[in-house]
Amino acid sequence: METEHAAADEADVRARSPRSLLVRAEFDAPGETTRQGKVLLIWLLCLLAAVVLVVARRPSSHASVDRCGGHAAAQQRWRQERLAIAAGVGVLLPGLWTWWLTYRRRRGGPHARGIRVEVTTGDGELRIWGRGYGQRVSLAGARCSERLVDVFTGRTGVWRQRRLRIRAPRPLAGHGSEIEIATVANVADEALGLRLDGGEGDCIELSRANYQAVLRALRAALEDEQA
Repeated sequence: METEHAAADEADVRARSPRSLLVRAEFDAPGETTRQGKVLLIWLLCLLAAVVLVVARRPSSHASVDRCGGHAAAQQRWRQERLAIAAGVGVLLPGLWTWWLTYRRRRGGPHARGIRVEVTTGDGELRIWGRGYGQRVSLAGARCSERLVDVFTGRTGVWRQRRLRIRAPRPLAGHGSEIEIATVANVADEALGLRLDGGEGDCIELSRANYQAVLRALRAALEDEQA
């Protein structure tokens, strides 16, 4: 599946002009505090649902039922149901839900692939949109710079990114002042003489091929602006 995604990304890049392209993100690091809050809420809701179901399924203790000998059997069935509800709703359901959140936010997963990075020729903009993102920076007079960043993202881990920053000196109305995108750094990036900073995983990552394609498109667009 990951190979298919990579091939689709490369086909996307080849199919478009290097000065106008649209690519998908590869990773959007989740905020650790937000992730922990969601996981806690999931477990609390599921445990509450389990308690409500156990109480709702508890058999009544009418005298007529006791005389018929059915109450003891009903109590036995309820104890079995209580164990099933505790295991299914109280443990299995929140466990699967937590796994699903992690699966969606993995590298190359559905969440990241719903985020787009776009370089436009007509408007001369860099845009990020989808999955809660809605940022754009005008390329008129913008400055392009790169750096290396050692990021820490809590549970996700620690690694080094190569980051590209586009900064507009005078942001237009409805535009941001800067956008930063990244890719996982490799050994060759260490030889570029880029400044090394530390920070958090607070920007999206692209695959190496898409990052290079965006970098070429931005440089071409900036050269056109200066011409």
